[in-house]
Amino acid sequence: MRRDIAIFVCSRGREDLLTQLLDDIDKGFAPALEAGGLSVCTFVYAQAYRPSFLDSLRQRFAASLASGRLIIAEATAPHTRIGDVFATAAAILHAGVDYRLAITMDDDSVYRAAPDIDANLRHAARDFLDCGDRAFSIKLGPARKLEYAPFIDPAGPIMPFKEKMLWVSRPVMEEALAWPAFADLDVGEDVVLAAIAWRGGAGRCFGVFGIATFLHLAFETDERADAAPMTGGYGELVGYVEGEPAVDDLGKYGKAFRGGIVPFSIMPEIFVGPEHPHHTISGIRPEAVALYGAGAGGACVSSRAD
Repeated sequence: MRRDIAIFVCSRGREDLLTQLLDDIDKGFAPALEAGGLSVCTFVYAQAYRPSFLDSLRQRFAASLASGRLIIAEATAPHTRIGDVFATAAAILHAGVDYRLAITMDDDSVYRAAPDIDANLRHAARDFLDCGDRAFSIKLGPARKLEYAPFIDPAGPIMPFKEKMLWVSRPVMEEALAWPAFADLDVGEDVVLAAIAWRGGAGRCFGVFGIATFLHLAFETDERADAAPMTGGYGELVGYVEGEPAVDDLGKYGKAFRGGIVPFSIMPEIFVGPEHPHHTISGIRPEAVALYGAGAGGACVSSRAD
């Protein structure tokens, strides 16, 4: 199956959140891309879900499943590492879909369609595909105006993890699957994915402002966001129980950062070590910025009308 865009969702035990996200993608996000002539599929790697819930999803989204617009791949074995989740899911996706662009997406995202947001989404996706860029990190912006910026700020280099969404080319995903010890990561698979894209061509990686496609990234908040603790997810995978107080200031991933495989473990030439105050927020070594560059300029602008 061929698609321009594969929306890549790894979800663990969050029934209401996953249902909401798939509804939002099916009714708003995917149609916005398709209106611009972009073919789309949503790939869900589902872990720790009740069979009855997955059956209900298959009934609810039967038309999308039949057309190939939605793919649900059920985990057949438990995972203990976040990197293994990503690598296993990406390998399944690669085996079944010949896509050009992957959009990573968290299962607690909430999309609210609007004409300007939909248009920005289409234009950014076109620019990415037309220009052959490696990665876009979707970021907050003060206005709903589509703008491009360097991937990292060389004055205070922090690797831009997905912030609920990172767009990468298929070659970048393939590089991640081939990266030694990627599957061993206990935390930071999104950060390492961003780093792989950046080190392969800083000038082809961009921060994108003004899309704000999801409430996590948008200009308004969702009244339901803080209503109750969100159970499941990858905090649970690393031993954190949602709603319990964190052991220290490292939060739910504290155990992983203190004793697990982290980005610095497999990319010490890129990331600062545990002695550095930016260790847990994706700090980059100054030598790496000097070697690879920060990236400059802007992405090319698609000439096609919306």
